[in-house]
Amino acid sequence: MRTARLGLVIAKRVIPKAHDRNRIKRLLRDSFRRRRSALPAWDLVVQLSNRADPEDIRSAFDQLLDKLQAMGESAEREANDKKE
Repeated sequence: MRTARLGLVIAKRVIPKAHDRNRIKRLLRDSFRRRRSALPAWDLVVQLSNRADPEDIRSAFDQLLDKLQAMGESAEREANDKKE
């Protein structure tokens, strides 16, 4: 069974300091890792385009994961309905 995969793109021009980029990546990977099993088996690529506080970024990412989880559950229900 496939699982969801995550790719992160955080440019140096958006977040100039490496330790800030690494912290953001660490926060996002942790959120993703905790919810991976509940997400559909999709490949996700997240590209940061504006500078923001790491906690704001994590909050927005969690909201995105909520929506993706709901979409996956909806698609799974539809697939099960078609089988029956």
